[in-house]
Amino acid sequence: MKKSIFIFLLLTFVLTFTNACTIWQSVPGSSQTDEPFPIIDMHMHTFQWNKYGEPPPPNLITGNIPEARTNAEAIEAYMAEMDRFNIVLAVGSGEMEMVEAMQLSAADRFLAGTEFPRFTTPVNKRLEQWPNIDELRRLYESDKLQIMGEITAQYAGLPPNDPKLEPYFALAEELDIPVCFHTGFGPPMSPYMGDPDFRMRYGNPLLLEDVLVKHPNLRIYIAHGGYPFIEETIALMLMYQQVYVDISAINWLLTPEEFHAYLQQLMEARLGNRIMFGTDQMIWPETVAMSIEAIESALFLTEEQKQDIYFNNAADFLRLDKSIYLPGSTEYVDESGARVVEVVTSEIRMRPAEPGDQETVSFNLQLGGVTSTAVQVTGWDIDDISETDLLINGKEIELPQGIVADVAPKTVTIDLEEGTLIEGENTITFVFAEAYEGTTGFSILDVRILLRD
Repeated sequence: MKKSIFIFLLLTFVLTFTNACTIWQSVPGSSQTDEPFPIIDMHMHTFQWNKYGEPPPPNLITGNIPEARTNAEAIEAYMAEMDRFNIVLAVGSGEMEMVEAMQLSAADRFLAGTEFPRFTTPVNKRLEQWPNIDELRRLYESDKLQIMGEITAQYAGLPPNDPKLEPYFALAEELDIPVCFHTGFGPPMSPYMGDPDFRMRYGNPLLLEDVLVKHPNLRIYIAHGGYPFIEETIALMLMYQQVYVDISAINWLLTPEEFHAYLQQLMEARLGNRIMFGTDQMIWPETVAMSIEAIESALFLTEEQKQDIYFNNAADFLRLDKSIYLPGSTEYVDESGARVVEVVTSEIRMRPAEPGDQETVSFNLQLGGVTSTAVQVTGWDIDDISETDLLINGKEIELPQGIVADVAPKTVTIDLEEGTLIEGENTITFVFAEAYEGTTGFSILDVRILLRD
């Protein structure tokens, strides 16, 4: 069989591309004097240099052939792009040999996953392998893996709700392992080029609905923006607020116009706080710059929205301590001159919950010179203030009616009495106080303390 028959198995997702792409030369959100804003690549691959042939095939957009001729060189080439663009964390999958090699090279800058069940091994060999559940559990519990996926069930001819996938979703929910799930589409002519069971209809993100209902605590993000299923992707994300999406591959394989139109629809649906940056970097490290250029050239995005896509949303999804990666700290001064201390930046999900269930977070404050304080809370799915109790250092703080938020998150600012906050360690507790008209809980998305001098 000719070698070229498999060359583009995971390479192209559309029939028509631009002939070239401008390679962005600077770090987003930075100048010569500013600290560069960090980026998290939520979707890359630790692929062997010769995965698609020897020599490697050219990038279809630029026509450039990768220079790497060893696996070590392939890893070094991607890590050079990490350094160039301040990618502070990469989330990637591949075969365990390359995953382990990346872990050794990138240390604390890499979260590891395995691609299954369908994948390509050098040179252009398509295989299907379902990991043993007990072995997977061992790998997660020993911290050799931190991500499940990319799960490529569509290539095996399976919809997301197929029973064969159930043990993996159950394990991910039990161990609180984030899941990257392939959605959307694949290379043109895939059923004739090594994946005879591939079906476009199985890439519909809405097919995840049964999985989400059965596993409400599953942390999952859908790959490639769900493209081209924009209406279904929006519907799923509007209904299930725990679902995030990465925009890998479509940000460099689509024309800029098509990608921007797709991204803008996601933004207009008010999903901007759950869209994550990704490259789908396989063997072409230049796709990192191409993916960034696609965001930088989106004129409808504000700088704050770009930073959310580059870093903040992924940090929230992964429950990272942002202060480790951000220039400065999670304390800053707002437009009024108040010091703002971010206390909660990732979702506190009190649902499903029973009356009396509670969650507490601790934080430290320095109150020297402070004359007044306030707390700013962003909540969602709060049907009535009677269902939600807020306590600061054990003292109940009355929530205003403006926090009631069924369709979209709402933010309220509450002035605090003197002495509510103390120097040093403080606590904030949220309690599901009452099942208002049968409600089953709520979510707190963000909490900030305002310290006014």
